[in-house]
Parts: sequence; C-alpha cells; structure tokens
Amino acid sequence: MLTQGARRIVQFAITENPVREFVKQQMIDFEEKMDATVYMIRDRAPEFFLDYSNYGIKDVCTSVKAPNMNSIAERFIGSVRREALDYFLILNKKQLKNILTEYIDYYNSMRPHQGIGQGIPDGNTFNKEGTIKRKKVLGGLHSHYFRDVA
Repeated sequence: MLTQGARRIVQFAITENPVREFVKQQMIDFEEKMDATVYMIRDRAPEFFLDYSNYGIKDVCTSVKAPNMNSIAERFIGSVRREALDYFLILNKKQLKNILTEYIDYYNSMRPHQGIGQGIPDGNTFNKEGTIKRKKVLGGLHSHYFRDVA
C-alpha cells in the first residue's frame, strides 16, 4: 500500500493466492498504521469486494480497462519491475521479500521522484559538504551517492 501524495510505500505483502481472506488480513494490519483518511483505489477483482468502511477506509472502484485511474500504483509496479525484479531470477518467497524490502527502502528514502518535484518520500535532505560516499543498493544494481558529514 502506498500514500499517494508522498509516493511512500507503507506496506507490502506477498502471496501466491490473492484471496479475500488475504486482503482482509492486509486491511487489519494496515488499520493500525493509519493516521488520516485512507482511500482504497481498487480494480474489480472479486477478492477486493469488501466492506472497507469497517476498517475506516473509503472505497473507490476503478472503471473497467482504465489503468489511469490508479496511475500511481501502476507506476510503482512498473518501477519495481524495471528497476529491480527484471534483473533477478526469483527462486522463492524469501528472496522476493528480501529484494522488495531493500527496493522499497531505496524507493522511500533515497530515490528521487519526478512526480513530487524530484523529492524523496521520506523527506531526506542532502548535505552540501563532506566526503562523497556510495551505497550499493540491491547488490550494486543501483547506487546511492551521499555526503558523509564528519
């Protein structure tokens, strides 16, 4: 799940069978993290037909064949595939979870987003002085450069 204005990923889960019970569990887990009005923008898949008002979430169902109605989520899915998953041979859930965890940390705290004026969702600021350092992300697939302040 992601926050739209900040482009911040706040929760993710992995399943081979996305059934209604799985979605309900994600809503329960997410309910604890909510601090504002939340909208569930969803497609018409049957596992998403729930009463979201029980969880304090407003429901918005997208139109048929209208991916632009959920463009931020579609953009994230494309980014995570192009920038991470396309470069790995996924062998099991644990590997996938590790890749996604590291990528989402990078996405939220290091990667600039054009949609928010080249800002970073966690709002990190950059130092203008100090030695330039490099942090490898996903085994060197991406690099994050920063200034190390002494």
